[in-house]
Amino acid sequence: MFPKTIKKRAEFLKASRDGVRVRTNSFIVLCRKNDGEFPLVGYTASRKVGKAVLRNKAKRRLRSLVREFEAKFSPGYSFVFIAKNETAVARFTDLRSDFMHCLTKAKAYLGAAGVV
Repeated sequence: MFPKTIKKRAEFLKASRDGVRVRTNSFIVLCRKNDGEFPLVGYTASRKVGKAVLRNKAKRRLRSLVREFEAKFSPGYSFVFIAKNETAVARFTDLRSDFMHCLTKAKAYLGAAGVV
């Protein structure tokens, strides 16, 4: 089951409120328990990342990671991935290891048996 995408600002704010923030060199993940039956995932990249081409590339890379590990996301959790400058230019293997590190840390903080 592929996670549903967060698209509205209010949903982003709700997902980021009272949640866990896990940082890596490549990106930041905000995690929070929600009441939904599907996992929710949002992607954002500010202008600090670069022009539109780099921001879109960063979000594409994050989406690809989520698609690769979609089975690891359990229902009832919201994740917001915030791209950093490194997201668009880092090696994909580094992004993959950062991604797994973030989800493992989020699981530890949230005490969630099914996050990862």
